[in-house]
Amino acid sequence: MQRPTRKASGVLCGLALSLALAAQAQDEGVKRVEQLIKDAGSTVQAIGEGKLQFLKTIGVYNSILAEDAKDRKKLYKKLQSEMAATQEKRAEVRRRADQMSLQAGILFKSWADSTAGIESPDLRKRSEERLEKTKDRFAEIQSAGQSAVDVYAPVMKALQDQVTYLGHDLNAEAVASLKPDADKVNAQAQELTSRLDEAIAVANQNINALRPQ
Repeated sequence: MQRPTRKASGVLCGLALSLALAAQAQDEGVKRVEQLIKDAGSTVQAIGEGKLQFLKTIGVYNSILAEDAKDRKKLYKKLQSEMAATQEKRAEVRRRADQMSLQAGILFKSWADSTAGIESPDLRKRSEERLEKTKDRFAEIQSAGQSAVDVYAPVMKALQDQVTYLGHDLNAEAVASLKPDADKVNAQAQELTSRLDEAIAVANQNINALRPQ
C-alpha cells in the first residue's frame, strides 16, 4: 500500500484540525445560547419575585389605612422595610437584565463571526436571517425586563410621598385623609402587577422560542 506523501499528510492534518475547530465553535455556540436562555430565565424569575414583594408592600400599606388597624407605628416600620425590599428586588431585575444583555452581545458577535465563515451564499444568508430573528426575540425579552423596572417608578414615588406624609402624623385623622390617595395607589398597583404579568408572558414566549428542541 502506498504511503501518503508528506504534503498529503499535511492536508489531511489541516482538514482534521479545521473540522475539530469547527466542531468546537459549534459546541461553544450552543453553550452560549443555553447561557443566554439561562440568564433570560433568571431575569424573568427576578421579575416574578419583585411582583410578589411588591404585593407584600401593598398589603402592609393597606393594613395601615384600615379603620381597625392595630399598632400603626409597628405597621409603619414594616412598610418602610417592605418598600426597601421592593426597591432591592427592582434593582435585582436590572442587574440580571444587564447580565443577560452582556451574554447576548457575546453570543451575537460569535454567531456573526461564524456566519461570515460559511462559504455557501444560501446558507450564509439563512444564518444571517436566523441571527436577526434571534436578535429580535432577545430585544423583546430585553424590553420586557426594562418595562418591569420602569413601571415601579410612579407607584413607588406615590408610596414614598405618603410614607413621608405619615412620618410625624400616624393618627386616625391623618390616615383617613389619605383615602383618595390610597384609591389612586391601589389602582396604580393593579396596573403595575398587570404590566409585570405581561412582561413575564412576553419574555417566556420568546425564551421558549430560543430554547433548543
